[in-house]
Amino acid sequence: MVWRILGGIATSLLFSAFESWLVAEHNKRGFEQQWLSITFSKAIFLGNGLVAILAGLFGNLLVGSLAMGPIAPFDAASIFLAIGMAIIISSWTKNYGDSSESKDLMTQFRGAAIAIASDEKIALLGAIQSLFEGSMYTFVFLWTPALSPNGEDIPHGFIFATFMLSSMLGSSLASRLLAHTLTYIDIAHTLLKGLEKIIASADIPMFVCGDFNSVPRRLISRAC
Repeated sequence: MVWRILGGIATSLLFSAFESWLVAEHNKRGFEQQWLSITFSKAIFLGNGLVAILAGLFGNLLVGSLAMGPIAPFDAASIFLAIGMAIIISSWTKNYGDSSESKDLMTQFRGAAIAIASDEKIALLGAIQSLFEGSMYTFVFLWTPALSPNGEDIPHGFIFATFMLSSMLGSSLASRLLAHTLTYIDIAHTLLKGLEKIIASADIPMFVCGDFNSVPRRLISRAC
């Protein structure tokens, strides 16, 4: 449980510290503002999508084909973490924020609380983000035991790669929908049709691995 708590803190830092550094560095260098949205779009599509798919396949290779044990993907991740840390230390400049405002931590917290209370949109955005992260962590905790309730040997890496592929397709679909002047009903209808396709493709990992019966069919029927 302690490691799960630390993992949640690390994930929050992962999705906040780097973005904050990027925004500040982008503004400091005087780049065009439209480049920022393009950078974030590519980071989500390539970083959270393509790289995650490759990581899942690589992890499955370490555990399955090379038989290095279930801890091997985590050991391999520490190597890539060290490489990334070396690149950041050697090439990234330190960002201290706005040097003109020397505020202590509690003052910053009070300013954030006032901003949330004074603007309904900020409060709603925070609530949506919290609910999304809560549901995501629930899914992260439960998808593995749900697919193998009796300890069945399933290819976790392939299944994770399929999840990330679906996420990448959803991100691409959402960006294309927002680029057109569609009504909310049209967007909702398109998203529901896409969800139907994703549910229909839930058997892809089993087809790839050649073990269709390794995942209980009742899980897919419940999703439908």
